[in-house]
Amino acid sequence: MIGFGTMILIGALLLNLPIATASGESIGFLDALFTATSANCVTGLVVVNTFDYWSIFGKIVILLLIECGALGFITILTLLMILVRKEISLRNRLVIQASFNQNNMRGMVRLVKKVVIITLSFQAVGAVLLAFAFYHSADMTVPEAIFNGVFHAISSFCNAGFDNIGPQSLMPFVTNPAINFIIIALVISGGLGFTVWIELFEKLKNRKRQSLRIRINHLSLHTKIVLSVTVALLISGTILFMLCEWNNPGTLGDLSAPEKVQASLFQSVTVRTVGFFSIDQSALSDISKFFSSLLMLIGGSPVSTAGGIKTVTIGVIFFTMLSVIRGRNRIEAFGRTIPFEIMQKALMVVSAFILLVLVATTILHFTEANNPISNNFIDLFYEVCSATGTVGLTTGLTPALSPIGKIVIILCMYFGRLSPITIAVALSMKLHGNIDGTSLPEEKVIIG
Repeated sequence: MIGFGTMILIGALLLNLPIATASGESIGFLDALFTATSANCVTGLVVVNTFDYWSIFGKIVILLLIECGALGFITILTLLMILVRKEISLRNRLVIQASFNQNNMRGMVRLVKKVVIITLSFQAVGAVLLAFAFYHSADMTVPEAIFNGVFHAISSFCNAGFDNIGPQSLMPFVTNPAINFIIIALVISGGLGFTVWIELFEKLKNRKRQSLRIRINHLSLHTKIVLSVTVALLISGTILFMLCEWNNPGTLGDLSAPEKVQASLFQSVTVRTVGFFSIDQSALSDISKFFSSLLMLIGGSPVSTAGGIKTVTIGVIFFTMLSVIRGRNRIEAFGRTIPFEIMQKALMVVSAFILLVLVATTILHFTEANNPISNNFIDLFYEVCSATGTVGLTTGLTPALSPIGKIVIILCMYFGRLSPITIAVALSMKLHGNIDGTSLPEEKVIIG
């Protein structure tokens, strides 16, 4: 937590410099702090337009904050120690283990190296593809296309949602399949989680002559839950947005049928982890804003560049409900039993997110009562869920937030990025802290 806070503070001080803005005037510390928090917590909410307001220096600072925030303070610190060839102590290896929520301490330094390699590889390929796409699809020079390719590849894979196009984000490219699907692939790749990618690559390198079905069966329970929940959310989200917005003239109404499917898929991807948008978010129907808010809270997967409650957390709760319905006294999923303490962690994370969202939305109801931007409860709820899930979408309220409102959103982004990891680790320590074998008398209560 101190590490993330330090990176945010350094970023805020740099963005507060006159050299960071295109006009040469300081933005003010609060707005600089808001932008630094949004970048380092890979959110994407902005109080000023990135393309018009920031200088090249400011945009580079934002990119560095995004990269460091996505990889995490512990990964960056470990990487620096590796580069200067400093020995990684047992204490540092334990910190890496806790940061990546691993079950054992073996291969922690190797894990950090793999995370960095995976990140840079995806971003490099994405930057090249996006540079070509921007050059051929937009009125950009070669240097502009290259810079935008690199900028959006980093922002997409890191699930940050900062764009360097303009106030309309990707709305000018809503019908462009190349840009849409490259960004979709990068966003999903960053949101799946590094441990999932490492396992998938290891399975692909397996030289044994095994069928695809056998290899899938041999995947870990974690990877199976991540992949199944991710696919389920993508499909259900796409269908919901098509049903709710098909005839809405402000969003999908004027598009052809294939373009509506493409835009709905993009919306389903972007509302869970990244703040890009190809349709006007303020024009969404209230039911779409509500579904979007729920998807934003769920977010990506553990040990990924995305925030939110996480797919595995939702998966564990789903399988818990399914086991109860089936009358089982244990939590079962894909032929395995999930330990009871994992369910406790899942409930803790969900409860913490719900409490944070309710408190923040209530505060904004009073602080933004006189906001010049017209807003209602669903807009405030949407804004808070976007910040807490580190997504970065807004119906237009962010630039007009009051000073107190900005502070509330800053705290939501900060705790939204950190709470799933810190709560899970703290709870894990507590669960294993009772070594005297004592327990209080058991007594049942009425549920339902």
